[in-house]
Amino acid sequence: MTWVSITSGVAAIALLSGSASALAQMKEPSTGGDPFEKVQADFAKAYNRKDVDAMAIAFSKDAIRVTPTGIFQGRDAIRKNFQDALNMGLHDYSVRRTGSRSYGEFIFNTGEWQAKLGDQPFHGYYTAILGREGGEVKILEETVTVAAPNK
Repeated sequence: MTWVSITSGVAAIALLSGSASALAQMKEPSTGGDPFEKVQADFAKAYNRKDVDAMAIAFSKDAIRVTPTGIFQGRDAIRKNFQDALNMGLHDYSVRRTGSRSYGEFIFNTGEWQAKLGDQPFHGYYTAILGREGGEVKILEETVTVAAPNK
């Protein structure tokens, strides 16, 4: 694999991994209808449909995503970021939330993700802060990392 394809793979995974990580692990909202879990379930469904508009709406209009490929501010930039990643062919994506804490009106999630681009496996970590925008729960900030390859 050439440096360019490795860089492209890291870029694709970095572009997409955080939000799906922060949200995709919740398949269905709890029976109590917790709005923080509902936004996670809605995002997971959008991710599985590859619906970038629905993925982007999970973010607040002024949200910030920090990835190894750059800082994306605002829903439109985040939507383009997801589309770029999907266009590269990321697959076999899975996540595991390792922590979740509430701070007043905010939820702070941490976790790990893994995916493949072609046959090349990648993994990394994420953090996400969820809060309210108007009457809806949204992702306010997210940071995604790509772990160094194991040797």
